[in-house]
Amino acid sequence: MTDLHAREAELPDFDGPVVELIEEGRSVGVAYLEDGAMLVEFHTDEDGAAWAFDVADLQRVLDTAAAMLGVDEPVAAAPPGGGHPVDRLAEEFDAAADFRGEEDEGFYPVPAAAAIVARCESLGLAVVALEGFIRLDRGLEPVAGHQVDLADAHAGEPWLTFQAGCNVQARALLERWSMRSGLIVAMEVADDSGERFVL
Repeated sequence: MTDLHAREAELPDFDGPVVELIEEGRSVGVAYLEDGAMLVEFHTDEDGAAWAFDVADLQRVLDTAAAMLGVDEPVAAAPPGGGHPVDRLAEEFDAAADFRGEEDEGFYPVPAAAAIVARCESLGLAVVALEGFIRLDRGLEPVAGHQVDLADAHAGEPWLTFQAGCNVQARALLERWSMRSGLIVAMEVADDSGERFVL
């Protein structure tokens, strides 16, 4: 997975809202609305060649861009199936927890944590904090350098930008953390009201 992500932009050639597609700090394309439909223009690279992307990664970013442009309505607090999105998330991933703390806090293997991030996108949630631990006989031990509050970096942004930024960063961190054997991850998510929930 690359760091391909979407961000809101104001470009002189476009009257309406525009979302730039960014990879490794470079703009590789723009998404915008025309007659109510989302269109995407991809740039060529410095050599005039076309960019190539993993299809699943590109689809994820295009879905995010569509939500930012208002093509798809954000998931409401009560998605199909009833209940708050966080309740649905907790239900779906309850069995994936490797360990539960005294207050029922879940600690997830890195692949499960990555799946939770992906599911947060479809439920309209943002992963706002991650902390890595190693499970020892005497209990859990935090791993140095494996604690981050993603909400701080995106504070003040519009919700859809905030959500996309947090989740992109969470995915990138988990990809790096996956190299550490035995790591389990505690997570916090937030809904569009800003309320935070420990999984």
